[in-house]
Amino acid sequence: KFLPANPINPSWGEGERRDERNLVMDWHRDKAYRGKAHYVTSRKQLLDVDIKHTDYLLGLFQPYHMLYHLEEGNDEQPTLTEMTEVAIRMLQKNKQGFYLFVEGGRIDQAHHKNYARMALDETVEFHKAIERALEMIDEKDTLVVVTADHSHTLNMVGYPLRGDDILGGDLISDQDNLPYTTLSYANGPSAEINRTGLRRNISKDDLQDAFYQYPSLVNIDKETHGGEDVAVFARGPWAHLLTGNFEQNFIPHVIQFAARIGPSRKRL
Repeated sequence: KFLPANPINPSWGEGERRDERNLVMDWHRDKAYRGKAHYVTSRKQLLDVDIKHTDYLLGLFQPYHMLYHLEEGNDEQPTLTEMTEVAIRMLQKNKQGFYLFVEGGRIDQAHHKNYARMALDETVEFHKAIERALEMIDEKDTLVVVTADHSHTLNMVGYPLRGDDILGGDLISDQDNLPYTTLSYANGPSAEINRTGLRRNISKDDLQDAFYQYPSLVNIDKETHGGEDVAVFARGPWAHLLTGNFEQNFIPHVIQFAARIGPSRKRL
C-alpha cells in the first residue's frame, strides 16, 4: 500500500498503489522540512538508529504481513518487543508525554487459519512486549491498557489432566473412539469429515508443527471472530475507570481523559 504497482525505479520494489505515488518518498519529503528522519527496513537498521539524533522514524519490514515469530527467516525483522522498545525510546524524548499503540496483529491472523500453536506463541510475544514496556515507563504518570477488539472461536474442551500439553491430542471420544485435541475451533479451514461421516483420525498428526491446523467443526475459508466479552487490563493513572462491564468504545474516552487530550484537555 505504500509503493506504486508499476514503480518508475525498480529498486523501490513493487507495491499495489494505482496512483503511482510512493508514500515512503512522500514521507521523506514531508519530514525533511521538520527534522532528521530515518526510514528502516531491517532489524539491524532499526536497532542501529541513533535515537538522540532522530526526530522521525518509519519502519517497514515486510512487503506484506510480518512473519510469524516461529516462521523461518524472521531473524531479519525486529521482534514486537524490539519495536516497542525503540518506539518508547523515541516518544519519551517528548516531555509533554506520548500515546503509543502496539498491536500483536499476528495472533488474530493465526487464529483465522486455525494455527493454534502459532497463535499462542504470538500471544507470548505480545506478553514480552508488554513486559518490556512496563519496565520502561513510570506507572505514576503513564496509563497502560491491554485488551482485544474481539475474541475467536477457539475452544478448550474435554477434561485434560493437570500438566497435560495444551497442544496435545490424547483425549479419546467415548462415541467414536477417536482422539481429539484439547484445543479446537468452532469453524475454520481445517474442518474435515470423511465419507463415512466420521472425524479424521489425528493420532498420527504432528500437533507440534507450527503450521498445524487444529480441528474445527464448520468448514469455511477463514475462521471467524467470537462474540463473547473480552478482558481489559489497565495500570496507571485512572486505570480504575476500566473496571466492570462496558462497551469497547468507552476505552478511548478513558485514555483521552487520562491523557488530557481532545475534549478532556480542558478538564480541571
